[in-house]
Amino acid sequence: MALRSDAYYRQLVEDELRAAGVSEPPIALETVASHLGIPVRTLSLPPWFNAALIYEDGLPAILLNSSRPIGVRQLGLGHVLAHVLVVINDPEESYPRDRERDHKVADLMAAEFTTPGFIVRDQAQKWFNDYRYLAGLFGVPEARMFEAMRDLGIIKSRGVVWDY
Repeated sequence: MALRSDAYYRQLVEDELRAAGVSEPPIALETVASHLGIPVRTLSLPPWFNAALIYEDGLPAILLNSSRPIGVRQLGLGHVLAHVLVVINDPEESYPRDRERDHKVADLMAAEFTTPGFIVRDQAQKWFNDYRYLAGLFGVPEARMFEAMRDLGIIKSRGVVWDY
């Protein structure tokens, strides 16, 4: 397996979102799953369970816990989609993906799925870098949006960068 940077995995997410036609918040990850041909099934399950890739008649499907909050479900769906994208884009990868590093990559990609940089940048300019408003628009916690905007250089440790 080739070593890949975080930027590589973020680009995989951006490319898939663009291919699925997702360009506005809130990010419809079900659209991404549909674009990949993977049905999403929801079921009320125990609180410790978020999401999993399962097989129905030999084909992949994603199982989501409907009793979890929407933000948790979206991160779970993003995590599972990340595993799928990594396997699709690297012929050396396969299932099961159970190494600790694989889950760190999937978590990074899940965060990118919920707050994709190219859409956050666009919306931040439209809404004057108001991370609180953007959090509501994207359906993510304010802390997540603040972190995403900080990582993109839109917000510095001591305030907003006004570039317009």
